[in-house]
Amino acid sequence: MSAELYLARRYLAGLRRRTHVATVTAISLVSLSLGVLALIVTLSLLEGFQSTIRGELIKRTAHARLTPASGRLIENPSKLVAILHSHLPNVKIVEAVDTTCLVGPAGGAVPALVEGRSGIHRVKADSVLAARLGIAPGDSVDVIAPRRRLTPLGPVPVRMRVTVAAVEPPQPGREGGALFLPLHVAQRFLWGKPAVEAIEMRDPAHPWELASRVRRVLGADARMLRIEGLKELHHPLLLALSLERAMLFLAVGLMLIVAALNLLCNIAMVAAEKRTDLAVLSGLGVGPRALRRLFVYLGLGIGLAGSVSGAAAGTLLAVVLDRTHAIPLPRGVFIVSSVPFRVQPGMVAAVTGLAVVLSLVAAWLPSRTVSRRDPAEGLRYE
Repeated sequence: MSAELYLARRYLAGLRRRTHVATVTAISLVSLSLGVLALIVTLSLLEGFQSTIRGELIKRTAHARLTPASGRLIENPSKLVAILHSHLPNVKIVEAVDTTCLVGPAGGAVPALVEGRSGIHRVKADSVLAARLGIAPGDSVDVIAPRRRLTPLGPVPVRMRVTVAAVEPPQPGREGGALFLPLHVAQRFLWGKPAVEAIEMRDPAHPWELASRVRRVLGADARMLRIEGLKELHHPLLLALSLERAMLFLAVGLMLIVAALNLLCNIAMVAAEKRTDLAVLSGLGVGPRALRRLFVYLGLGIGLAGSVSGAAAGTLLAVVLDRTHAIPLPRGVFIVSSVPFRVQPGMVAAVTGLAVVLSLVAAWLPSRTVSRRDPAEGLRYE
């Protein structure tokens, strides 16, 4: 053990004989521990909600979407589907067409997204549209397309009546309501011919990497298409989640800065208490660098104790709150029944490391003053 480390350990052990210094040290340690605890619990709460949102995106939306780079219709979609099936056999592929139409029962209609998909065999409406129209499974609605057809009386909008067979939850991000039709019905109704506006894919095993895999598979054909993955399809939402994490980290992280300033005052108080000892050590030949290391070790010891204890307590608290479902949420309002907490080891390590770095900075500032002090000044009043 080096002399500086030995002296730092002795100083920490001897603080209990000096009540005021020991009290300030205890306050510094507890405040740093509480700051780490609060930051870990807050980030675990945020990650719990955000991971739930990302899970819903993976569960209920397309993981990659192909649309034409220009125009609305994909040229030769059957060729693209065959290529994708041959190279990505585990990926579910759906052909789709969609546009905004007027949907409603007799006597009234509202704008809604009408989407035809190859995986749908009956007419379905999401709960948002069902609530707006006041319809339930078994009710009939009229659908008016923006396409027109020529009649002896002139061009009239194309319309049809369908019976809603089921109502399902809405997809994330869709607030206006949607009506889902079998693909061949939607193609005939919206375009009057077999047309495909988009190809959607799902790969639960690797959802976030699917778009890059599709680009590699299609090769030169990808230049004629716009290929969007989960990050591009939900960019505003994911950006908002990232900004929320950053702002919350900065807001709660201010507690660590306050704790570090408290630790700085504590180290400065210890330096004032030990000015005679430091003067003697300096007179015996201990250099400024050694004195600086002495107080850096002192601050590091307090910082490590507070950071590790706070990280352990915060992790334990977040895990207990998550597993016991201690904070319930109103049913039907949120997609989960209780507040979720998700502890990530990397996040715990980052918070602990930040607290230790702030402790080192707080200890280094007064250590510079100590190392520059004249030994005679410390012995002047002794």
